[in-house]
Amino acid sequence: MINVRGNEQHAEIILRPNCSASWDQNRRIIFAVMSVNALFSAGFIAVGAWMVLPFMGLELLAMWLIMSRVFQTLQIQQIVSLSDTTLSIDVGHQQCERRWRWPRQTSCVLVTVLPHPWDPLKISLSHCGEQVIIGGFLNKDDSQQLLNALRKHLPIRHYSEEVIVSI
Repeated sequence: MINVRGNEQHAEIILRPNCSASWDQNRRIIFAVMSVNALFSAGFIAVGAWMVLPFMGLELLAMWLIMSRVFQTLQIQQIVSLSDTTLSIDVGHQQCERRWRWPRQTSCVLVTVLPHPWDPLKISLSHCGEQVIIGGFLNKDDSQQLLNALRKHLPIRHYSEEVIVSI
């Protein structure tokens, strides 16, 4: 998901992965599975097979841990801010965990076109040999939208496997 705000001189581009379910919806799924497990466990207890209960509990615990881990991973956010003189990249989950600030005049966008037509563009911002990959979680359409937004503010260089082509 891409959110672009700004004009020709100043811009802020916010990048987030597409998240199909909120944490509230994930909790509802876990509670639905828990209620089905409770029905089955009542049947097992009725026939005297109580040893199944710890495994059902472990299954729910594993499901909750995996779903919470995936949800936390999908909460990453990248913010690219462009002012008159600086390019700023902020990356983090709940707060800014990593930050880069470069002069705008010496920064550029590097685009690697991958060989398969369904692959998204690999977009990175570069300054003096340092590169930061942005939008690695975007799909093909979103990565093209990101490239179009960056094209208005920074020079673009396309990479292929053999040669660098400057546009």
